[in-house]
Amino acid sequence: MTDQTSKSWVRSASFGLAILSFINLFSYLDRYVVSALIESLKHSDLGLSDANLGSLMSGFLVVYTLTAPVFGALGDRRSRPRLIALGVACWSFATALSGFAGSYLALLAARASVGVGEAAYVTIAPSLLSDYFPVRQRGRVMAIFFCAIPVGSALGYVVGGLVDKHYGWRMAFFVAGVPGLLLAALCLLLRDPPRGSRMQAPSTRALRAQRLPPHRRRNPCLQA
Repeated sequence: MTDQTSKSWVRSASFGLAILSFINLFSYLDRYVVSALIESLKHSDLGLSDANLGSLMSGFLVVYTLTAPVFGALGDRRSRPRLIALGVACWSFATALSGFAGSYLALLAARASVGVGEAAYVTIAPSLLSDYFPVRQRGRVMAIFFCAIPVGSALGYVVGGLVDKHYGWRMAFFVAGVPGLLLAALCLLLRDPPRGSRMQAPSTRALRAQRLPPHRRRNPCLQA
């Protein structure tokens, strides 16, 4: 790999980390924005009860659990950036649609649909990052990626509460959902490297050790 190609790949991988981390942030922002709107939803024209509000998260989790294995399998065979883009667009659109809900069932359907999109993203993004960066950098990469979880969760409460206070609960769903559509479009610009391309090849010494009988592998002096 030439220096120019190497620099280009590093920029591409860094861009991918930035996009996927922002998506992870908005994933949890979308997930927890409902918690900031509970009181407004209870006193809205929807007239939701505590049981109705609790079932919104339950519906999300059920759909998320059922669809995650499907997208995990697809991620092993299909274009990962396209699947992620599809998932992000799905959950962002579903979050924005929550703002148009005219009944409890409509809101439940919208929130459950968020689970479909997030299942597509969460199952595929870590594998894509693993193929962007070598093994020695993955600890830092995953730390950056997963730091978006508490930040996004906190922003769900902050953004949801502030927007609800000034503009109403419907606008809070719009603000949480629309930015994800832009991130979905940016996902289409990401590279999809060959799976396992950043795995380190075993050293010659390690290969030789594997060929030795078990009683000799335990004694390094016999491996020379």
